[in-house]
Amino acid sequence: MSKIGLQNALNSVRETASQEFQEVMPVIDENTSIAQYTAPLLNTPKLFNEFCDVLVQRIVYTQVESKIYNNPLRVLEGEQIPLGYLGQEIFINPAQGRDYDVNDFAGALQKYESDTKVQYMGINFDKQYPVTIIREKLKQAFVSWEQLEAYINALTASLYNGYYIDVYRNSKALVTNAYRSNAVQIEKIDAITTDDTAKKFVEIARTMFLNFQAPTPKYNAWAKVGGYGREIVTFTEPENIIIMVRNDIRSKIDVGVLAQSFNIDKSTLLGNMISVDDFSIYDKNNKLIYDGSNIIGIICDKSWFRIKTQDEYMDDFRNANNRSINYYLNCIKMFNYSFFANALVFATEEPQVAITGLDFANSTGVTLKANESLAVEVKVTPATGNTPAIEFESGNTSYYTVEKTGDKTCKITGKAQGSANLTARAGNVNTTLSVTVEATE
Repeated sequence: MSKIGLQNALNSVRETASQEFQEVMPVIDENTSIAQYTAPLLNTPKLFNEFCDVLVQRIVYTQVESKIYNNPLRVLEGEQIPLGYLGQEIFINPAQGRDYDVNDFAGALQKYESDTKVQYMGINFDKQYPVTIIREKLKQAFVSWEQLEAYINALTASLYNGYYIDVYRNSKALVTNAYRSNAVQIEKIDAITTDDTAKKFVEIARTMFLNFQAPTPKYNAWAKVGGYGREIVTFTEPENIIIMVRNDIRSKIDVGVLAQSFNIDKSTLLGNMISVDDFSIYDKNNKLIYDGSNIIGIICDKSWFRIKTQDEYMDDFRNANNRSINYYLNCIKMFNYSFFANALVFATEEPQVAITGLDFANSTGVTLKANESLAVEVKVTPATGNTPAIEFESGNTSYYTVEKTGDKTCKITGKAQGSANLTARAGNVNTTLSVTVEATE
């Protein structure tokens, strides 16, 4: 805010202030000195308090709001959510087409229910950013218009910077938490240390950029996290694809070459490309909580970031004991990520999520004949659990043999009549399934 801007703001505020304030406080023009303006304030406590409210509630808060609106992470934030809101994201799978049949009269009366999925989210960010105005400190700012301007800018910076630091950390932590929980699609790549590995990364990112635009169930996490029903099909318009990478990775990539590779304008790419220092998580004292150095970045649909503001407002508390006023910037938000949106994390290692429970999909047992093969699947808890590796064991190989076919699947082949349990084991966690082999007729 410039000197002229400050003076205009103070004049504008005066017009909506109390009658007493308007009668005592002068209209500022080019000849008004700071001393003429502040003299009535310092001599009248009531006016001084009103001025502090004007200063923080209107001028400072307006500047903070403007900074919040224009901050580089704003592109990740969705619409504001109402008070009392419990997040609920609804996704309806694309309708499945059917062949036209001129003789299908019964089809007109058939019920075609939508395949609806729901993900629940809630408010998980409720912060206050306090700043204290002490009468004696404010008096020191009344030396000149420039000093008052600097004081207001310092108040604005204090409130905004505290808010921005938390938003920045919480935004990138969404990527980290999705990765560490194995709740997002992950592409394992080589560490980017040379021009060749950087070029390879760009090629992979380009492929994903194109793949995101095609309808597919491959890049959302609904099935991966154990979502109910059939897989969901998603696709993303190119202008809604966000790329977030570490600074050290971006420094190895020529943005012009990257834009050319993606076949989009450089300015468009920069608008959808966000750089972060790292993907590690720290506490408020900057102590490392989780090492995210394996994470290179993420390419995702903008809507994967479910960041929404419920409320932002100022509170105040006057303390006559030390002649100060505390002001609190309140920010209530939701930081979540979507299982319905395309997203893929690039990482040098797969995350390790411990398996705590196993259960066969067909828990009542299976029956097959000799020389017959049958596919068997085991479900894990949590659904994204991947360690230790699941092993399958036949209770009696004379009756049937077992062959592992996937991380959570196997094939059993009947040999001779008899019954024996099939065991699935992941470390100390195990479960069994009754297998009966009948003789061939």
